[in-house]
Amino acid sequence: RLKDDGASIIATTTIHGNKQVGVGKTAVVAGSSGYIGRACVRECVARGYNTIALVRDTSRASSDEALNGASLVKCDVTNEEEVQSLLKEIANGSHHLVNTATANGRTEIQSPPPVDLMISCLASPSGKESEVYAVDYQASLNLLNAGSQPSVEARHFILLSAFCCRNPILKLQQAKLEFEKKLAEQSDMTYSIIRPTAFFKSVSGQYDSILAGNSYVLFGDGAVTQCNPISEEELAIYMCDSSLEEYREQRWGKILNVGGPDEPLSNKMLGEMMFKAIN
Repeated sequence: RLKDDGASIIATTTIHGNKQVGVGKTAVVAGSSGYIGRACVRECVARGYNTIALVRDTSRASSDEALNGASLVKCDVTNEEEVQSLLKEIANGSHHLVNTATANGRTEIQSPPPVDLMISCLASPSGKESEVYAVDYQASLNLLNAGSQPSVEARHFILLSAFCCRNPILKLQQAKLEFEKKLAEQSDMTYSIIRPTAFFKSVSGQYDSILAGNSYVLFGDGAVTQCNPISEEELAIYMCDSSLEEYREQRWGKILNVGGPDEPLSNKMLGEMMFKAIN
């Protein structure tokens, strides 16, 4: 649950676990080697999707156990023509295990599973101004346009955005917000925009920094900002659930602010917890 001016915005909900809702369908995950992207790949595989993980380096990705069960496909997502060509190939049945069925003693190749789900977890690796527009805006737009092609007709698009886009000061936030608008303007695909507040990895990173002898930074009096971190597994479940028909009213065509199930923690409270753990 995420708190905003004392009001609860949204809460994580029922976990589907290994429910095989993706059998006979294809899910394409961009940014699949990242922290949340890897979790989304795991979740899609667990749900039975023919999962296509778009990566920059297949040899490196092949050693990542989190991507087991997915087809690893090299793709430069900033190249519009390459993305469009690749999505056509995927819609035609390429880049995943051959789907076969046995009938009357004969093995038959079934029609390619439709592209049911597209997930963009793309984010500029460096955060440099020269990169953010190309990745956080244009690359996601390339995916959206490719999935909208008549030969592909992907059904639902899920964007991993960020809660901080509510106040777009940084170029990174502005690029994400610009794509959010593009996504909302189109009508070829249903969509969900997910804005998590914070990840446990962010908190653990601060803890490791303190252990290394670095200072802990407070903003103002330490109570100005609050967040309730969410784990990558639960966020991936929430994201994939958002594509389901049962969540049409609550999550389709909406911006969804998401946090963990506990009460929000201030910057000061997080610091106190970390120093208490160390001491």
